Amino acid sequence: MTFSASFQPIHNFLSPSLSSSFRSMTNMDMFKVSSLSDSAFAGAVASKLYPASMLPTLGEAYFRTQNEMECPRGAAVGFFAQIATIIISIPMISIAKRTAGVSSLLEIDWLHFIEAFMFWSSIHVQCMSFRQSVRAMEKHEPLPKSTLEYSPMAIKVLLLYCSAFVVGLGHYFANPSSWHKVELLGGLGDLGNKKTLLPGEVSFLTWIFHWSMILDFFVLLRCMWRWGDVDCTNNCKWKVYAQLHLPACIINGVVVMNHLHRDRIVALKALHPMLVFISSVFTLLGSYAIVKEKGWNVNDNKRKVRWSSFLVTAKREGHVKSRDWDMKYTLESIAVGAALAFISSRFTV
Repeated sequence: MTFSASFQPIHNFLSPSLSSSFRSMTNMDMFKVSSLSDSAFAGAVASKLYPASMLPTLGEAYFRTQNEMECPRGAAVGFFAQIATIIISIPMISIAKRTAGVSSLLEIDWLHFIEAFMFWSSIHVQCMSFRQSVRAMEKHEPLPKSTLEYSPMAIKVLLLYCSAFVVGLGHYFANPSSWHKVELLGGLGDLGNKKTLLPGEVSFLTWIFHWSMILDFFVLLRCMWRWGDVDCTNNCKWKVYAQLHLPACIINGVVVMNHLHRDRIVALKALHPMLVFISSVFTLLGSYAIVKEKGWNVNDNKRKVRWSSFLVTAKREGHVKSRDWDMKYTLESIAVGAALAFISSRFTV
């Protein structure tokens, strides 16, 4: 959940050390529009804070697997998929910098698209699992399998990531000698826009998944809030957990503003990793509060009583429905993302 905003996207993960860059950067320089290659300061901040953010994120992932948290299994799968996306993105960025001489994935639109699609896939899976779990609990309907089992959403994540891998291979082999110059889907990635993308400009299709991911994130927070109600887990700490995602909400705005300015504002590029670190700590504390409320103890975490009575009853009596994917919601999310993408592509400066 944290990654839904916190780590989207991490275009400049590998960067120079902080010391020399920081000494050469004045306060006013941070708020100037810079060239894409002039990212030493922001990159130095990212190189320190992004890795530091992984430790609390892994701690939060651990709590997601604890039954006291009563987190839908499909949502836990999506969270681990976000971590996997981070791990995959690091070599992507490194290879792009070394072989193509670019400063970020924003300069290779099809790679940026794949990264955005993978992040969208992971957060969309979480959103889908939570939406259906909350709906079933509130209406006392049969639960989707993704609430109690890992496999349904794990299979879907695997299929989505495999499709991203196939798209990546297709773009690379379209022109292996100049793979970084290949247009997204042969130019179809920016429908209705005849001009060539400027350096750092986000294409229409990439914008779609950025906006759809943001929409899913806010729907997810709403579901997390409702998940703490009496009709669901009856754990008010879920509401606290949702509130502690405020830094992640701010990150969404930072990412959008940065993309609208083609990754040229130093302050935004430096602010992103700072907020990522703060967000990872906040959500770790929130997840700890949830499991602690249900009696989790580091010295005795193998007890059997975990789930709320309705979930236990559903699992015991087999009241589980097989349908765990809402295609209507997926299409609605992408449609809203497309509308906002159209506007964003016209307001990029």
